[in-house]
Amino acid sequence: MVGSASGAVGTAIVRLAAVMGARVIAGASTGDEHWVSDCGADLVIDKHAPDYYMQVERAAPRGVDVWWDASGDDDFEKSVPLLAHGARVIVMAGMQSSPRVPINQLYTRDASVLGFAISNASAADLAEAAKVINQMLATGRLKGRVGATFHLAEAADAHRALEAGEFTADSSSCRDVRH
Repeated sequence: MVGSASGAVGTAIVRLAAVMGARVIAGASTGDEHWVSDCGADLVIDKHAPDYYMQVERAAPRGVDVWWDASGDDDFEKSVPLLAHGARVIVMAGMQSSPRVPINQLYTRDASVLGFAISNASAADLAEAAKVINQMLATGRLKGRVGATFHLAEAADAHRALEAGEFTADSSSCRDVRH
């Protein structure tokens, strides 16, 4: 389960999981369903739907093996009960977040919460990841969304536009993930 799958990080998680053969359930905002599906998600659920967690439960009645939170906005009180025995929650966002975690439901499932910060990776780990990612980029198995292009001299303008949410990414296809 990728809780927020339509951004750059979520898209990469979906793509990598799909290429590795995982069944991917993904949460996305309205309008991003096609993109996330094309990136390899087997099922895309509107992450703002009032019955979002019920839809996840119906999609994975035996529980979710991995719940990947790339946005910092998942509700552990609602997501942890949906975990399978031995499941893992991976968090890589939410520096300002202090969610309530139902410890009782984590340990009775033998589940765990793992933090991931790329800045903690070793040089060797980063080199290995770069090799895999570069190969996937070169073969077209990994593709990002392009919302706008800027010249290098406009880098500050690009950052301001990104931070202000002034543009949205294109809707080009993310096909051919399962090769």
